[in-house]
Amino acid sequence: FIRATIADMELTQKAYSGLRLIINALFIYAKDADYTTISITQFFGDLKLSKNIFRKVVKDKEKEVYNTTEIEIMTGNLRTRTEDIRALGLLLLFETGMRIGELAGLKKCDIVDKAIHVKRTEIIFNDENGRTKNVVQDYPKSHAGNRYIILTEKAQETINMILELSENGEYLFMDDSKRIRSHAFRRKLMRVCNELNIDYKSNHKIRKTYGTMLIDSDVDDSIIAEQMGHSDINTTRKYYYFSNKREDQKREQICNALSAI
Repeated sequence: FIRATIADMELTQKAYSGLRLIINALFIYAKDADYTTISITQFFGDLKLSKNIFRKVVKDKEKEVYNTTEIEIMTGNLRTRTEDIRALGLLLLFETGMRIGELAGLKKCDIVDKAIHVKRTEIIFNDENGRTKNVVQDYPKSHAGNRYIILTEKAQETINMILELSENGEYLFMDDSKRIRSHAFRRKLMRVCNELNIDYKSNHKIRKTYGTMLIDSDVDDSIIAEQMGHSDINTTRKYYYFSNKREDQKREQICNALSAI
């Protein structure tokens, strides 16, 4: 069944991991209820699947990060929107590399001396009645996610502008006495990209842009991992690092590197 489903549905490795999770939970329940004697843990331990059977995902690297020109246009424009708290939230994403859920879960008390203490995140799930719930959990996505993000002077200025707009309440981003949720920032990013005639890339691509800029600037690996909330710098380099240079910048770097030839 598993092999046929992978082939028929052209599953990627990521999609298969979701299928595996469902099958695993189903058989654990079935064994507890004495419907089967199959040990699903042992089954998956013995199952050998070649990587070649999964559909390969070919990423367009140009769409993985905002390039240097887009960064300049986007951040310059967002910085002028001093009365728009959602726009300033997007600017803060460029300046800190936070996850969108971490941004939506920020509290005013998380702003410390020249840093942001990331220790919670927004989660979205369906309750037992199928209703969508959107809440803030008091712990980050991972253990490494509990971190202090260093703020530049510009980022501190952004925080100050946000605090001036922020309503009374515990959360940093509030509107009409309610916490601003992550989907509101996603919609705002779509509108801003459309207004500036820039190809839309998700909030997570802003995070990748931040990671790329740190690596290109030769920041120490340990500091990059801390800022990103990764336990291993290899995660950052493998999944978050893409060239965001314009073609003329790429050409200049290559010509300089090969100038002795």
